[in-house]
Amino acid sequence: MELLNPNLNIFYHFIACMVVVGSLKTRPNIKTWPYYLFLFGGFLIGGIIGGCYFLIICSILAILIGLYRYRTQVQKNRSIEVILVPDRDDHFLNYFLDFHKKDISTYFPCFDFNIEDEFLVALLFSDMESIGLIIAEIRDKETLKICLDYIVPKHRNSELAKTFYLCELRCIDFLGYRQIYIEPQSKAHNEYLERIGFQLIDGKYVTYKSSK
Repeated sequence: MELLNPNLNIFYHFIACMVVVGSLKTRPNIKTWPYYLFLFGGFLIGGIIGGCYFLIICSILAILIGLYRYRTQVQKNRSIEVILVPDRDDHFLNYFLDFHKKDISTYFPCFDFNIEDEFLVALLFSDMESIGLIIAEIRDKETLKICLDYIVPKHRNSELAKTFYLCELRCIDFLGYRQIYIEPQSKAHNEYLERIGFQLIDGKYVTYKSSK
């Protein structure tokens, strides 16, 4: 169905453009998402009633943009809980390693799954979901060698991955270690280390924390 009034048709197209522009400038969160959905859903209904297909398409696009940004905000604001694992025979730890063994071996080909007693081991959870694992070897009172800092594939490219890294540094800083390093692993993980701030020095990726 086409609009008979050309001026009204132009008005609808102008509104459609404003809908897309508004969606790009809006960052819906948990509280504002229902209002966002109501507003752009109203434009969608208006486009259907008015027979303006351009407004319909733009409204659907705005809702999809809002949904993506909403999910990004939720992921970014998810808290992470760090659980230190003192028992190397912990059932859940071994289950996690077995379940993700193939993926871990892809990104950490040097990791031999042999966890020594003096290693620091921490499982990371978010909303009761296990999202990652950190295994570190104590080299001296100020230095840790990261053997494994693994995040599950589901969250690897999400905002939660950034939270994971910051949580890793806060945990290490809390324990009092200043120098953190990890030996080169796979190409993908090396690129990740460089992206988050590690520097390749003398054949190993290094970062530092400020002294307490």
